[in-house]
Amino acid sequence: MESFKSGYLVGNGAAINVQIGWIPDRVEVYNHTDGNKITTAFLDTWLVPFSGGGTNELVGGETITGVTNTGVTGVISQVLLYSGTWAGGNAAGFFVIKRDDQVGNFGSEDVTGETAGASNDATVTINVIQCYSTDSEVGAETGDTAIAAYVGTLGADSKGFTIGSTVCVEAKALVWSAWRNDR
Repeated sequence: MESFKSGYLVGNGAAINVQIGWIPDRVEVYNHTDGNKITTAFLDTWLVPFSGGGTNELVGGETITGVTNTGVTGVISQVLLYSGTWAGGNAAGFFVIKRDDQVGNFGSEDVTGETAGASNDATVTINVIQCYSTDSEVGAETGDTAIAAYVGTLGADSKGFTIGSTVCVEAKALVWSAWRNDR
């Protein structure tokens, strides 16, 4: 089952929290006044780039732990391998990790899987949340130019997303749409 909500708001030049009761998988915000910009974010998924390390193959369902940041963990939902092999110690690609399945944030560091005795199963760079804007050209967005997940008080219904202050152009009508796949 999928959930969908949409609405309108007026930008005020500051970040705006939109409370919809759940964290969306995908959000789009359109500048309806000027029709010149669309900002799209995929809030429920981290992409963690990795390169070769050890020869233990990391697979979906496995928990990885940071070697430097020992409190950081993530459950891999999918491995996107684009070059190399695990056997050769030069595998490279992306780990797909759901936002709720990660504790902390990976830095540029080695990670280990669940195999006993392993100390470097892959080298990761940083978690990347995907947020893009489209106007005359497409560009990656972060911080004030992005959309981020919003979680209010624990147990309350104040969940949703935050539209960055640069996206919330003052006195412009904005249209937003949010989707979630209820797994």
